[in-house]
This record gives sequence, C-alpha cells and structure tokens, in this order.
Amino acid sequence: MDSDVPGSSGPELREYTALLRRRWRLAGAGVLGGLVLATAGVLGLPSAYTSVTAVQVQPTGLGEFTGEQSGRLAGGVNLDTEAQILVSEQVSAAVAQILADTGPGPAPTTDELRERVDVSVPPNSNVLEIHYSAGNPQAAQAGAAAYADAYLDLRRARAEELVGSQVEALRAEQENRYEALAAVPSGDARSPRDAALADALRQEITDLGNGISPLSALQETVRPGTVITPAGLPERASSPEPALWLVGGAALGLVAGLLAAVVRDRLDPLLRDTEETARIGRLPVLLDLAADSPRSPRGVRSPGLLTDGEDGGQRVNEFAHLVRARVRVPDAPGGGDGTEGAAGALGSDPGPGAGEIAELPELAGLAELAGADDRPGPGRVLLVAAGAPGRAGAATAVNLAAALARTGSETLLVCADPRTDTVGELLGLPEGPGLAEALLEGEDPGGLEVRPDAVPRLRVLRHGSPGLTAPVQGTAMTELVRLLRTNAEYVVVAVAPVSERADAHALAGSADLLLPVVELGRTRRVDLGGLLTLADRFGVPVPGTAVLPLQPSPGPAPGTDATEATDATDATDATEATDATEATDVQGGAVPAGTDPAASDGAGDGGPAPAGTATAQDGTATEADAETDVEDAGNEAPAASAEADDTGNESPAPVDAGARR
Repeated sequence: MDSDVPGSSGPELREYTALLRRRWRLAGAGVLGGLVLATAGVLGLPSAYTSVTAVQVQPTGLGEFTGEQSGRLAGGVNLDTEAQILVSEQVSAAVAQILADTGPGPAPTTDELRERVDVSVPPNSNVLEIHYSAGNPQAAQAGAAAYADAYLDLRRARAEELVGSQVEALRAEQENRYEALAAVPSGDARSPRDAALADALRQEITDLGNGISPLSALQETVRPGTVITPAGLPERASSPEPALWLVGGAALGLVAGLLAAVVRDRLDPLLRDTEETARIGRLPVLLDLAADSPRSPRGVRSPGLLTDGEDGGQRVNEFAHLVRARVRVPDAPGGGDGTEGAAGALGSDPGPGAGEIAELPELAGLAELAGADDRPGPGRVLLVAAGAPGRAGAATAVNLAAALARTGSETLLVCADPRTDTVGELLGLPEGPGLAEALLEGEDPGGLEVRPDAVPRLRVLRHGSPGLTAPVQGTAMTELVRLLRTNAEYVVVAVAPVSERADAHALAGSADLLLPVVELGRTRRVDLGGLLTLADRFGVPVPGTAVLPLQPSPGPAPGTDATEATDATDATDATEATDATEATDVQGGAVPAGTDPAASDGAGDGGPAPAGTATAQDGTATEADAETDVEDAGNEAPAASAEADDTGNESPAPVDAGARR
C-alpha cells in the first residue's frame, strides 16, 4: 500500500522486519556459521563423563564444638560449611591417595581434582550431591565414590577427635580432683572446713564422671553421614552435549547475523525498500510500484505502460490525482484585465513573448508562435527526475503523463533525457525529430509533437533524431519550456538522472513541481538527498516520491558530438551577448561607441533584434524605430522558420501509423 505519511526519524518494528527481508542472507549465514562452529566443537572437544553420588549429612551431636548450629541449617547441620569442607584441600588430598591406591594409572593432583568436582545442595534437604567428571565412565565413578568416602571419613575423624580431646580433658580434671581430695586431712584431725572441702571435691569428681560417660558413649557411636545414592557408572558423555551446543550455536549465529545485517544495512549506500525511502527522504511515497510489479524473463521487475484495468494503473491514477491536487491549473488569463495565470500565481516570471523568444537565435523561428502576448499560459511544469541512470525516470514520466491525459487534461510529455528508448518502447513511438531540433535548429515544437495511439490526449515531444543531443542546460530550453506551458495544461518533463547530468538543475527554476523517482537497488541515498537539496535550493515543491523496482541495466549514456557541442556553445554565447546588449541599452540608453548597431541587433549571428530594443547610432531611439524593428523581426521570422524547415527535412524522422502528428 502506498505510504502517504512521512517516515519517522527512528526505526520502527516494520523497518526491522523490512531489514530482515532485505538482509535475510546475512542472518541465515550467521545461523549456518553458528551451527558449523557448534558441530566442530562437539566433534573436536574431548568427551567428559560425570558420575553423581548423594550423601546425607547427619548431626554429630557436637554442635558446640563443630559449629553445626550456625549458618544455613538442615537438621542441625550447616550445609554451606560442609560443602566447602568437601572440596577442601584436605579432602582432595585424601581422594588423590584413594585413587592412587585403587586406580590403574597415576592419580590426579589435588588442583585437578578440585576442578573436576562440583557440590550442590538440593533445597530443603540435608543432602550433598557430589558431581565428579572424568575422561571415561570408570574414572568418573571412582572419583565420585572417593570424594564421598573421604568426606565421611574426615567428618568421622574430626568428630572422634573432638570427643576424644574432650574426654581426655574431663578425665584430667577428674584426676586433679582426686589428688586434691587425697590431700585433705582425714580422721580426727579433719576440721569442719576440711570436711566441707572434701565433700565439694567428691561432688566435682562425680560431675566430671557424669560428663565423661556420655562422651565416651558418643565416641563409640559417631555417624557423620550416609551415602544414600552410590556413584553410578555414566552411560553417555555429559559434555559436550550436542543438542545444547547446536541450539546455542544457532542462537549465537543468529545474533551475529542480525548485527551484521544491521551494520551492513546502515553502511549500504543504496535504497532497498519503500519504508527506507520514506525514512531517508522524510517524504511520503506517493507511488509504489515495487510491491506487485510483474517480473521480466530475466527476473528484473519492470512496469510498462499501465492501464486502468491493472492494479498498477490504478496506483498511477491515484498518483496523478494527488499531483493534480498539489498543482491545480487555474483558468486561462482573460484578455487585458491583468489577471495572473498559473505561473504568475506561483511567482514565476512572465511567459515569453515574441520579443523574448527572438532574443535567442535557436528560437528565432518560434517568434510568431508566441505572438505579442507576454502573459503566461495556464500550464503546469512537472519535472520528473530519477536519482540513478536507467529507465525508472522515463517510465514514471510516461505513466504519469498518460494518467493525466486519461483524466481529460491536455498533457505534453517532453523527453529531455538523451535515453529515449524507454519512451518509444512504452508508447510505441519510433525515433524522430523533437526537442533537439527545436533547440538547435529553431523548428516549431508544435510541428514536432506526436500523439501515440494508446493515449490520444497525450502529446509527446521526443528528444530528437539519432545522433542529436538537445542542449537542455542552455538558456533556450528555459524559454522553450515557457512557450510549451502555454499550449498544455500539464507539461511533464523527463530529465536525465542527477547522477549523470545537471539538466534537472537547469530546469528546476522553470518547474512547478519536482517528483523524485527512486529505483530500488540502484538509487543511492545520496542521490535522493541531492534531489531534495536541489528542490530546496531552487524553491521547487516536492509532494513526495515515486518508488519503482529494479529495472533492466541501462546502456551507456548518449554522448554529444563536436558539432552539437559547438552549436550549443554558440547558441549560449549568442544569448549571453544579446542579454548584455539589452542591459547596456537599458542602462545607458545608447550603444557603446565603436559598436555596430546591426551586430548588436543581431546578437552576433544575424538574428532579428528583440522588440522594443533601441538601436540608434547616436544613443537615442524613438518609439517609431522600435515598431520598425518589430516589423523587421516579423518579416525575418518566416525566413528563419523556412531555413529550420529545410534543415528538419534533411534529418530522417519518419512517423509510422502508430503515431499521429
């Protein structure tokens, strides 16, 4: 669907999806690369087998000595402390000794053992899960079992050592009390004080004995924990896990591919889709033929002359109505009441009269066509400019002109692009005289126009005969555009791409509207920016853009031979000389001394003098002299037209039955 809303400055979700559609190959390459690397990792890395054993940690009853009553408790046991003890250097050293005694090969070092073991604590339990990894299943099973046994042995030995040391301390205290009791006098020599001391010592000895008895029993019955899940023999390798590695590799590859796609898209100088065109140009896309344009046999999509019965034709009709709404054509100016025409409403200069056209040697034969009426005509000039070489600009101009003509408007299509094959192909017109003959040889442009059978109300001014290139950038082209707009409601000018020629710059000042054409996959962002900058500098309105799919590759741009270049240069020089002479006459009221009036009147090439130009030898002129000059110009104009006709007859430009003059 056509976008009539300017693109936002920031990226949107649809822009990211469009980016993914444009750069799906990079994203796919990233996923494929991630899968390849993951597969290489699975095949290249050594396999590891993990055996798991579970140990239930039981309280020893010596919390006040072992610290079991602090930290995260589960049944009175601090599991955080026990987990750290299990992977400690002391336990790892015992495991290394066990593996060295039972294993067939050399035992790993304590550092290697600590890297291979991992301890986890299931929530709300007093269980330690020991995970031990090795290069083969048997080594993994032996390592897990060795860690469980070494931990339990260390825990038992620690409890027994604490109980034994406490029992020995109590027994030493008891012996001291016995010795003190033996030193107390007995018999008749005992005083009441000695008797009380003896009773106290006997009570302490009894209390110490009561403390020694349970500790001695505890020392014989210490149970540090139990292996509730013996270490099993792993059936398959725990790492690398193929499924995890492949999924992870694909995900990482997708992320890398998307990042590469974003970077590549930001660095891509070409415009790739409609959303990007609207975002870069900050203009609505008024015509979008890229979505459903038919494909050519080579796979390159190319719109032809679209009719009302096609979906693309209706899109072009919408485009034409939008353009008509932006540049409404007012009524033709009335006779002599000073009412402004279309060009005057837009602030354009007045249209060309006979005198102004006569100033240009190339258009000397067109003086009679303009007559003496200097008021502008009602026509609007629509400048269609493509950013890249090819047929996109001409195809857009042809379809726009045809759509305007189908609305009932008298429309003239001017082929200012030297590549004229597209216009002839779409409208079924042969090569023939046109714009080049009108500018270089002064032929009547009305006599050079042809009407294609496909669009009866459309008139076409072809570029010119083979071998001729119209000097579009000359002053004569500007004056010719002013003349053409008096005879048509819409003048659609198809100019050469801005990346090849500066024709669009030369005609921007005469245009009422500029329509940039973007060919996806070929038009650069800088080309679109250049067109918008051009419109801004010349003050030409730009309602929006037209987007076309990638067209067939363009051929080389037609060159200008030496003769045509000389003619164009001479014409420009003659025009500049005429302008300088007229400016001198207006400012000084006389021709400078030593200047031939005839040379001044003829602008250096024998052409007729402009109407109203003073040519008196003594620097003064009368109105009668000016009227005489106008009559002379009128008498010489037919001769110039005759010469132009003779020249035009020499160039082979037959018009077949498919085109009517």
